[in-house]
Amino acid sequence: MTGIAAVIDAARSCVWQTSATTVPGGLRMRWPRIWMLAIVAALPLRALADTPFDLQLVPLKQGIYLLQRPDVLRQPVEPNAVIIVNETDVVVVDPGGVPASAENAIRLIRSVTDKPVSVLINTHWHGDHVLGNQVYRREYPNVRIVAHENTYRDITGAPMAYIARQDEQFSAFIRDLEALDAKGELTAPRRQLLADVRLTQNENRKVRVTPPDLTFSDGVTLHRGAREIQIRWLGRGNTEGDAIVWLPQERILASGDLVVHPIPYGFGSFPREWGVTLNRLAGFDFEILVPGHGEPLRDRDYIAQLQEMLASVREQAAAAVKKGLDLEATRAAMDLSVYEQRICGDDALRKRLFKAWWADPITRSAWLEARGEPIIQGAADETG
Repeated sequence: MTGIAAVIDAARSCVWQTSATTVPGGLRMRWPRIWMLAIVAALPLRALADTPFDLQLVPLKQGIYLLQRPDVLRQPVEPNAVIIVNETDVVVVDPGGVPASAENAIRLIRSVTDKPVSVLINTHWHGDHVLGNQVYRREYPNVRIVAHENTYRDITGAPMAYIARQDEQFSAFIRDLEALDAKGELTAPRRQLLADVRLTQNENRKVRVTPPDLTFSDGVTLHRGAREIQIRWLGRGNTEGDAIVWLPQERILASGDLVVHPIPYGFGSFPREWGVTLNRLAGFDFEILVPGHGEPLRDRDYIAQLQEMLASVREQAAAAVKKGLDLEATRAAMDLSVYEQRICGDDALRKRLFKAWWADPITRSAWLEARGEPIIQGAADETG
């Protein structure tokens, strides 16, 4: 996802309802989310109380931890991180989306090791995966921040312009919720959302974009004693610079947002190439796949479902373009109900998020592809 701004943009396409009132504008909150020292470490470690940046540290294998937000659908979203504790240092995959998230992550890392973080990997340019960079730079001045060259270009270029726009977007949404509160129409979930958005806005005001200082084109390999850490670019997919991290000895694969579970993110993505990139991803002999958001996966079933959904979207978008349909008519004609049912069941919140996070944005990308038009990272119609 593109970071906090996408939070607000999604807000504008997703309708949130109270018992009697629709929140003006709606909200699609998005952000556009380490093995035991002792047996007790098998239990998740948590830092911070009940905030959107509440994290837990879950052992995966010896020296490898998953850092995750317990509720993957809570908004604004936060990505998974992989923490790799080596003989003399630590390598981290993705820093989180605001300073508080990164600070919380570092507290958890320091709870299991006093070794310094020497390398921080940004899997792609979306704010939830890069806006914590500044805190790692502050806490570990010698850290090298690594990303694909396309990701560097996007972080240092026009796509990140959404950050300057989102403060007023947050303010407008807060006013909407406060108006409902003044009328006594704010439900308990919306009240929690209001608190979360206020905190997120405050954190967003602290953000200073800190770009990578080491880039690669196809891949780079880190050697840490007997451990090998491969950072690879398999092709365009969710963004144009998606990096994956592969630990061949441990058979752990971190996919970034090429795979997001249970509801994928389709903002600014490249449907045709994404399917090809997922073929390459599925070729890794992984035991554990850590998605950009969501619980770890241990088979390829969800990857196959993503590929099936992408193929369906592309086929339907091509047919719509052949009929001369515009984007909104294409969205109206798009039938993804079989996938919505698989992913959402009868859960109303999941259905709203499926539409806002996946169906609407991926249809936009497929429609542009079918028309032969470019897909621009950070386009205003997706980032607000």
